[in-house]
Amino acid sequence: MLPSSLSKQQKYLFVIALLFIVLWSALFIQLENSLAKLQEFGAFFFLGIGGAITANSTGAGGGVVFVPSFNALGMAIDEVVATSFAIQCFGMTVGSISWLIFFNRDSSQKIERVNLLYQALACSIPMSIAGIYCVQYLSLLPVTSINTIFSVFSLVFGIVVLYHCVYLGKRSTHRGVKQLTKLELLLIAISSFIGGIITAWISVGVGEILAVILLLRGFSVMFSVAAGVIVSSLSVLSGIPYFINEQLINLEVLLFAAPGAIIGALVARFIAQALGPQKLKLFLGSWILFVGVIGLIDFI
Repeated sequence: MLPSSLSKQQKYLFVIALLFIVLWSALFIQLENSLAKLQEFGAFFFLGIGGAITANSTGAGGGVVFVPSFNALGMAIDEVVATSFAIQCFGMTVGSISWLIFFNRDSSQKIERVNLLYQALACSIPMSIAGIYCVQYLSLLPVTSINTIFSVFSLVFGIVVLYHCVYLGKRSTHRGVKQLTKLELLLIAISSFIGGIITAWISVGVGEILAVILLLRGFSVMFSVAAGVIVSSLSVLSGIPYFINEQLINLEVLLFAAPGAIIGALVARFIAQALGPQKLKLFLGSWILFVGVIGLIDFI
């Protein structure tokens, strides 16, 4: 029996996750040398949990965890990005549903803020998908190596978040408006298109960029994280058919990481609420900055 304190939507979410785990168990049993596969790839289950918790509690895509981890294992960069996309299709999607449930049922979230969330997403999602498709189908190539782009992006993103946490953290994040300004919508559209391009290159980008922009425009950290998670989810879902067609996804890694990503996504929002806005931003900025610095050190 599920706890009675859970809402109907939350119960449905847990039931869907349970059904997926049952399906996964059936697939695992049919694997040849299943015990050997468990020993070889079982650690990716915990990597999936860690990546999903980081992604869905901070708005940063799961690639922030997956990309450096897969790189360290010597996977080809195309396989790294494709597999990261695939894992996020599970973790970020479950996380985005969890955040939508929170914003639609939590009494502290006024209807105006819910509408603002939808406005931001309606502007961001199509532009992010357009950016991803430019890379996938128009062969928009990066100007330098994927690892370098990932490291520089992480470094800049981490610095911006820490700056917001340390110097702007005491400012009010209440938006007493019912709609975004035209300038804000234009900023979101342009940055989401660029974020989509970066996401197609390194499997992270648009969620982080949108979250930072909303933070800097005075929205709460919960609002910003939720928007980042949801746009990341729909972005990776739109991009995954390309990787499936190209057969770039490491299915064995995905088989073990996806259940972990779902579990991590289910608990991520509660971790975010428990940490509170300041600790959450500090954790996010510190982790991303650390990843960027390590990547640049390896590059040098």
